[in-house]
Order: sequence, then C-alpha cells, then structure tokens
Amino acid sequence: MKVIFRDLKHGEIKLMPENLDDIWHLYNIIDEGDLVRMVTFRTSEQKDDKIRSKKAEKKRMKLGIRVKEVKFHEFSDMLRIQGVIEEGPQDLGSYHTLNVDAEDMDKISIIKEEWKHHQLERIDEAVRLRNQSILTFVSLDEDTATIAVLRQSGLQWVTDIDSKRSGKMDESIDTTKEYFGEIISVVKTNKDNDSPLIIIGPGFTKEHFIEYGRSKEPVIFGKYFTHGTSCAGINGVQEAIKMGVVEKITKENRLVFETRLIERLFEEIKKDGLVTYGEQEVINALKNGAVERLLISDTMVRTLRGEELLRLAKQTNSESTIINTMHDAGKKFEGIGGIGALLRFKI
Repeated sequence: MKVIFRDLKHGEIKLMPENLDDIWHLYNIIDEGDLVRMVTFRTSEQKDDKIRSKKAEKKRMKLGIRVKEVKFHEFSDMLRIQGVIEEGPQDLGSYHTLNVDAEDMDKISIIKEEWKHHQLERIDEAVRLRNQSILTFVSLDEDTATIAVLRQSGLQWVTDIDSKRSGKMDESIDTTKEYFGEIISVVKTNKDNDSPLIIIGPGFTKEHFIEYGRSKEPVIFGKYFTHGTSCAGINGVQEAIKMGVVEKITKENRLVFETRLIERLFEEIKKDGLVTYGEQEVINALKNGAVERLLISDTMVRTLRGEELLRLAKQTNSESTIINTMHDAGKKFEGIGGIGALLRFKI
C-alpha cells in the first residue's frame, strides 16, 4: 500500500492499493458513512431526455459515494463499495458500486469524520509490509498435490492436482513427469520470482519433485524450503504453519501472529488461566485495568460495542488485535463470540 495524500485535519487519506492484501486492508478501513472517491465506470447520460438505451456506453468518470455497505469477495479478489453518489458529473443521489479489483487497481480517497486509531495503525502496517513476499506452498505426496499461497489476509487455496497414478491398469506407466509438470505450471502462474517456494509433505515425493523442478525450472527453484509433514493437502499446509515454518522464512506474517494469539487464548481457557471472553466479562476486565491484550473479531469491530471496547483498551494502555474471521483460527474465535482478552492478572 502507498499513501498518496494524508490530511487528517480534513479527514482525508488517499491510498494506492498494490495487491490483494491491500484490498483486504481497505475492507477493514472503510466504514458505513465514509465518503469514498474513486475513478469508476458508469453509463453516461443520454441527451434525449436522459433516457438510456440498453447499449449505452459506460464511461470512465470520478465519483464520490457515501458508503452504505462494504463487501470483500475473497474468491474473486474484489472489494465492492456500495453507496449513494454525492460527487460526480451525473446521477447525484443514485446508487453506485465501486469495485476495487486485484487485477485493475487505482487510487482511492477515503474521507471520514474521524479516523480511528486502529484504522491508522492498519494503514501503517500495510505500508510497512508492502514489499514482503507472498509465500507459495506445494503440499504433495505421490497421489495428490495442493498449491496454496499465504498472504497477510490468510491462507488462500489455489488448486488440487491429481497424480493420476492410482487406479491405472498398467502400473508400468509412469505419470510422474506429467504430475510434476502440472504442479510447476500452476506454481509459475501464482508465484512471484523473488518469493520463496515452500515444499512440504510426507515421504520422499517432495524430494523427487525438488530434483525434477531444479532441473526443469531453476529460476523458480532458486529459493525454496522443504519440510516434512504427516499429510499432504491443505491440512499439510496448516500443519507446517503451526510447526513454525513461516517464522523461519519471514519474521512477520499477520495470519501466523493472529493464530498464535488465538491458540494462546484457548490454552488459557482450558487451564482457567489469565484469560476472559464474552462482551461483559471483557468490558469488566478492561475497566479494572486487567487486560494485557484485547482480541476482537473484524465483524465485531464494525459495531458500536466494538468501538467502545477499542476505546477502553486505549484508555487502559491495553494492546488490541483485530482478528480476521476468514481464516480457521478466526472462525474458531468467532465461535466464542469474537471478543476475548489475555489478562495481566485475574479478577
């Protein structure tokens, strides 16, 4: 993320998103009621009494909309900002949707009555991590392979590939080259040249894959890491992440950080330790100065109660972390209400 312009006195920050993680950050920054300015496409007005034909051309124009709803479509890599047009050459008062697409990003201005502390922190985080590599995983055994990428926003499954080895009548037919070749083809599409490749799985298939890959695509396999797991597939990727593979490669990844916090929360719950969860329980702990770190889900933070919790955390010098509910640990956290706290002392 790049910050193009910042004027907090008038509540405006202009940003340039650069990748899918930045779109996810924007989802967590833009609120209902904000004014958002962006270049978009809209059907131009017709001269003949403004009646629009079905084939009217859509023209590029800059609009400012008052936000009513924000939706992040993780599978289409798109952010949809819906609202009422307040600024622009036409259709003032009409509804319009601004699309922030990972394939075609443009500058976006966000104007708020008041910027919240956690929103400014998120922008700073996005800027700080703008050059961090996206990690590409290949999790395979002799039967199947899963390709996934780890972003700041979470783990994204790309595809599964079948080796076509099992079930063949003629066992003398070796499909290994075709299997490995198909995996590499997908990796080439999803991996940046400078980012490391993480190859994991049980048994020796991963070593055979590395040997084949280094001979065929030395650039892609110029920087790779390997790790043994008990299984292949997406479960193997999650196992590797829990075993600390990511920390060996990069010091900072938000998914890993959030997962560690949620694991610690549930460990403390099991042993009735320095932890509390639930709305009123956490509020009481904050008011008593007992909270070391507030954990709050990204859905809860959009509510008035969520804003109150963050305000209390700031007043009592408690750390706070907003948990993404799109990854597994976040879903688990949401299952207990999306509000929890790690404590300095029991109350």
